[in-house]
Amino acid sequence: MRGAGQQAVMLALLALLMACSSGSESPLYRPSGAPAWIPPAQTPFADYVRENEARIRQALASHHYADSPEPFGPGYPLERAVAMRAPYELRNAQAQCPPGAERPGFLLIHGLTDSPYLLRGVAESLLQAFPCALLRAVLLPGHGTVPGDTLDMRHEDWLRVTEYGVESFRGEVDGLYLVGFSTGTSLSVRYADAHRDDTLLRGLLMLSPALAARSESAWLSPYARWFTPWLGRDAERDAARYESFSMNAGAEFYLLTRGLSDSDFAPLPLPVFMAGSGDDTTVNMEVAREFFCSKTPTASRRMLWYSAEVAGSAPAATCEGLQVVAAEALEQRVLSLSHTAISVPPTDPHYGLDGAFALCGHFRGADYDTCRHDATATVYGERNLGEGGRFEGRLVRRGSFNPHYDAMLAEMVCFIEGDC
Repeated sequence: MRGAGQQAVMLALLALLMACSSGSESPLYRPSGAPAWIPPAQTPFADYVRENEARIRQALASHHYADSPEPFGPGYPLERAVAMRAPYELRNAQAQCPPGAERPGFLLIHGLTDSPYLLRGVAESLLQAFPCALLRAVLLPGHGTVPGDTLDMRHEDWLRVTEYGVESFRGEVDGLYLVGFSTGTSLSVRYADAHRDDTLLRGLLMLSPALAARSESAWLSPYARWFTPWLGRDAERDAARYESFSMNAGAEFYLLTRGLSDSDFAPLPLPVFMAGSGDDTTVNMEVAREFFCSKTPTASRRMLWYSAEVAGSAPAATCEGLQVVAAEALEQRVLSLSHTAISVPPTDPHYGLDGAFALCGHFRGADYDTCRHDATATVYGERNLGEGGRFEGRLVRRGSFNPHYDAMLAEMVCFIEGDC
C-alpha cells in the first residue's frame, strides 16, 4: 500500500490530467482499426510478415500518404516506410554451410513506440557473422501503424507475439538467442523466466536493457491512463517509429516490468549479454546493472556500460563481467550515448552519422531547423546533456547511433561463440 503522501500526489496529478485531457484529436491519435496482427499458433512466418505489411500499408496510406507522396521527407515513399516498420526474416540463401554446422537462430524484439527497424543493423551484422543463421524480427501489437493503436495495446499481447516468434524457430535452428532492444529486453526476460526448461534457448542479448522505467512516478501510469490518453503528442516525422507517447504505453511497460527487480526473482540460468548507457534517461540502468550482477550466471555473462566523462555516469558498483566503456567519440561529435543510440551503427542511412533523420523533436522553431540541418552547431548526446538543450553553446541532438557499434558487435559475437 502506498503512503498517504503518495496517494495525495496521485490524486492531485489525476485531477490535473483530467483538466488537461480535453480537445479534438487528429485521426493519428485514434485507433486505426487495423493494428499489428497477432497470429494464431502455427501461422507460417511469411504469412505473418505479409499480413502485417498489409496493415501497415493501409494505415500509412490513409493517415500519412493521402495528402503527400513523401510525408516523412524526400526518399521515404510509402513502400520504404512499410519495409522499415514491418516484421522481417533474414537468411543467407547463398551460404555454404558444411554438414553438421551450427544453425543459430536470432529472434529480434523491438522497443516501446519503436519498430523492427531499430534492430535491423544488428540483424544484418549477426547474419554477416553467422552466415548459417536464421533471423526473424517481430512487430509488437500497437506498433508500426499509427500512435492511436498504442491506446488499446496490452503487454500480454506482446508476450503472445514473443512466444509466437520463438515457436516459429522450432525445427529450423539448433539454438535460439533472444535479441531485445529496450522493452524487447524485458519481454526476453519474461519469456526466459516462464520457460526455464526450454532447451531451444541459448542466451539473451539485451541492448538498452529496460527492466524498470527511469521515472519514479511510473507506478501512477496504470491509474492515469483512465484520465488522460497522452503523455506527449508530437509531430509524426519519423518514418521508422512513433514520436508520440501514450499513457497506456507507459502503463503497460510498467506492468510488464513489475517484479523483474524484486529480490525474490530467481536468477536466470541462461548466458546474458547487455549493453547500455549510464546516461540513459528512459530506463533505469542501475536496475539493469543490479539484475546483471545478481540474476545472471557469473561464468557466462558480459555487460558493456557506456559512461560519459562530462556526465559522471559510471555505475554505482561493478561485478564480474561488467566493463565500463568511454562513451565519447569526439570525431563524430558524440559526448554521451542515449537510450536510442545503442543498437544503431553510424552507417545507418536513417539514424546514422550522415543519416537522413535527426532526433530533434525536443526543439521548436529555428532551433529545430538548426538541430536537423546544421552539423557544426550540434553535438550528440542523451537528453540530460548540458542545460536547456545546449552544451557549451551547441544544440544537443539526441543520440541516434552508437559510435562504438563495431566494437560492441565484436564483443557480442565472441560472447555467442563463447571465446571472449
